[in-house]
Amino acid sequence: MDFFFYGTLLDEEVRRLVLGPEAARLELVPARLAGYRRFPKLRSSAPVLARRGGASVDGLLVRGLDRRQAARLRHYEGRNYRLARCKVRLAEGEACAAMVFLGRGRIPLRRGSWRLREWQRRSKRAYLRLAALWLAAYRQAGYETRGRVRWVKRWAARD
Repeated sequence: MDFFFYGTLLDEEVRRLVLGPEAARLELVPARLAGYRRFPKLRSSAPVLARRGGASVDGLLVRGLDRRQAARLRHYEGRNYRLARCKVRLAEGEACAAMVFLGRGRIPLRRGSWRLREWQRRSKRAYLRLAALWLAAYRQAGYETRGRVRWVKRWAARD
């Protein structure tokens, strides 16, 4: 399955936490999604896409995710996001279909744009700890076996 990442999953550590050690083997291709703009969510450090004519969002087309990784992604994104099929354009101009997580319903937005470097500087450390706990809940719900995700607990406990 191919996915378009536009927010926190652009960060390599977040991708590894969410998708597991296999994330290093995925194919990552710079891509652009037209017709949307990336905004910071109100009371959150994560972004959300909102339709905006003439706008576009740069991100990554991620190829080669398996079903387990796709299920972990759905858990990571949570109930405030829904999966949609969109057309993204690669740097060479080629268009291809990808799954993207869009906000479900009306999500309150903050003014301005969400920027990866700013997020990494201000929010990443705390975000990684919360994300690790959230993903540990995925295991506790019985979606995966105990041995496969021990690294999530180690990640949350690291300094």
